[in-house]
Amino acid sequence: MKKTVVAIAVGFLAGIAHAQTNVAINGQLDIGVLKETGSDTRMMRNHDNLLRFKGTEELGNGTQAVFTLESRWDSSDGARCSGNNATDRLHGTPGVDWQGAANVGVQNREWGRVLLGRVSNVSGENYSKVDPFLFDGIALSVGNMTLLSSSQTPNSLRYDSPSWHGLRFNGSYSVGKESHKRNADENAIDYHAYGNDGFVLGAVYENDRFFLLADIERIQDSDNSWGWNVGTGYTINDLTLTLGYHTHKISHAVVNELLKDDNGMKQNSVTAAAKYQTGPHVFKFSYNWAQVDSDGAYNGHSNKYGFGYDYALSKRTTLYTIVAYIDNSNSKMGRLYNTNGTESDSMTGINFGITHRF
Repeated sequence: MKKTVVAIAVGFLAGIAHAQTNVAINGQLDIGVLKETGSDTRMMRNHDNLLRFKGTEELGNGTQAVFTLESRWDSSDGARCSGNNATDRLHGTPGVDWQGAANVGVQNREWGRVLLGRVSNVSGENYSKVDPFLFDGIALSVGNMTLLSSSQTPNSLRYDSPSWHGLRFNGSYSVGKESHKRNADENAIDYHAYGNDGFVLGAVYENDRFFLLADIERIQDSDNSWGWNVGTGYTINDLTLTLGYHTHKISHAVVNELLKDDNGMKQNSVTAAAKYQTGPHVFKFSYNWAQVDSDGAYNGHSNKYGFGYDYALSKRTTLYTIVAYIDNSNSKMGRLYNTNGTESDSMTGINFGITHRF
């Protein structure tokens, strides 16, 4: 009888544990001092400050329910970040409450993960592997500085496959807005509503020394603008070398909305980079070339150089120094690729600060 009672109690407690949701809170704080040509010295982060809530619930048979919520802000004044999200700007909502991820889904080791909501952009997430600066700060790759770059995509369904001997696939489908909306005057059409569904298809192969990636995307609510990229990297002892190519073909409607230039645009870029790590020291270098083809004012090329040094005080706390220089063929190119947005032929920036992860 006693054994039976114990067995029932164990079963009851196991059922409670089975229903539990495990929630983790983590993130990072980053603040530094930044000086760029054409701007006053100011406090500025290198990486976004981030507060993340992540949860999992065991559903049985190796399946879990998962969710993620991420808030981002500027630690210099506590203001909410607008983020690098072209889709938010086109929607007229650059300051959404959850600037990072805000999604829920299910996952399983055998068949992968499915997420619904605001998800990390597959193309940008994959391609950031070629940039030792991780698409952040003044030395970030110009591949993340196109008019339609977005770190997050709203109203999306995302799938990530398991890894098969180093090969994995991921992709997303994003529901767009109505293509054309009529104003109160039935004869007037709001051409700022250039909605279309978007999708991304990506593939990554990686092992201990080598990676290769490729992505193609039709960008959500962009009047059917397209982009694609390829990248590779190889690690030799403590040295990692990377190379990537990225392109966006952007419709004239979007260029007119964001730059007031009624012409289509093609943005191409190449990133070549190196990262060397020894003990607590990390040295980074990147060279970026960008070219813009357009019949309008924004037409030309840029060369950008980034140098960085990180010193790990601990596993969670890092000091950093970054220097970046960009040479533009004309001042209009500066508005696209200078990190402070100034229209100038060249820009130099230096940023030093501290990052703490928790």
